[in-house]
Amino acid sequence: MRRTKGEGTITKRKDGRFEAAAYVNTTEGIKRVRRYAKTRAEAEAILVDLRKKSANGLLSSSKEARLGEYLDYWLLVIKSRVRPRTFDTYESTVRLYLKPGLGKKYLTRLSVSDVQMFLDSHSRAGQSNRNILKMRIVLSGVLNRALQEERIIRNVAQVVKTPTYKPKEIIPWNLNQLGVFLEHANGHKFYPIFVIMSLYGLRTGEAIGLSWSDIDIENNVIHVRRQVQRLNGVYDYVDVKTRAGRRDLPLLDAAYEVLASIKHANAGPLPDLVFKTSNGTPIDNDRLREAFQHLSKEAGVPVITLHNLRHAAATNLKNLGIPARDVQAILGHANISTTLQIYQHANIEEKSKALGQYEQQLVGVSGYSRQIKPSSDINTQNNIEINTGTPSRVRTCDLRLRSPLLYPTELSGHCHNYSKTTSINEK
Repeated sequence: MRRTKGEGTITKRKDGRFEAAAYVNTTEGIKRVRRYAKTRAEAEAILVDLRKKSANGLLSSSKEARLGEYLDYWLLVIKSRVRPRTFDTYESTVRLYLKPGLGKKYLTRLSVSDVQMFLDSHSRAGQSNRNILKMRIVLSGVLNRALQEERIIRNVAQVVKTPTYKPKEIIPWNLNQLGVFLEHANGHKFYPIFVIMSLYGLRTGEAIGLSWSDIDIENNVIHVRRQVQRLNGVYDYVDVKTRAGRRDLPLLDAAYEVLASIKHANAGPLPDLVFKTSNGTPIDNDRLREAFQHLSKEAGVPVITLHNLRHAAATNLKNLGIPARDVQAILGHANISTTLQIYQHANIEEKSKALGQYEQQLVGVSGYSRQIKPSSDINTQNNIEINTGTPSRVRTCDLRLRSPLLYPTELSGHCHNYSKTTSINEK
């Protein structure tokens, strides 16, 4: 079928490929744009896409770029907009995975199947689910930028399937375990940092980055404003992670005591730092983590990561009844959902306490409204012992909840529990 003027042309090249060409709006004005495909059907689809973008006012590139070229451009664009360590993560993901695996693909022709096969191949090669998810996230960010620049019409990385990543369950220390650790760590050179992190749930970088100018003794306030990071062997201050991370915290007595024990020295690349080595350099993150885990083993408490002190602070504050909004402000989270869903955890003790209170309320209400069927049948008790291996509790009288309106007072409230074995408390 003969094409009308403006629809473009499709021709077969000597190398067997098909060329789709049309005059469309580009970033350099109206130009004849050429795209290449393996089959005529693919060339037809490319031509339709070019005309559709031009009709909708979207600009096409006069030269079809490969994904690898656009990845290099994307890294240059975002370098000044993200934190240095975040950029390092993006750069390594692009360099090690995205460019070798997808770099030769044309940006405008990158398909869902291309990305899916790329991720599946890394999964078969033994890459962790977390690493595969990171590849997809970075690629999706790249394609979102291309979408904003009207270089592509959809982000194919958003619809691919990735393996489910389940973060390792975090069980933070309770107050007793935290107390045991701090008592054991007392006297260690890093003890003041551990106290500050335990009290306020500071990020490691925030604790290491505290300066004497941040300690307002007159008004009893600690100003959290900066972190210290080491990049390419050089220590420097960087802003805290989010705007909400810029926060003021009360100077507690315990914090004042450990800070007062530190000698103020002006040596080193960052003279105003509170926590420094004997050489005046900032505390190294890796050495701090190693010391923390070593002391944890010595103290006999479960070994957790240093960052989990932040989880411990959030959870222990929750268990003390502190409102989530206040915990959010203390930790410096931008969203309360981060505090509730990620940093606050429930342990078996708190579950038992909560359900015990619920049980008392339920029994109290039920006792005045209806009877609960007795469950002291001897066969039931024997089955519990056989199936669980633990003696069950039995009652010395009828288990029905008796209402004082229906039964004599002397029969109500005189049921006692006993165990066939001596309880831990009796021992």
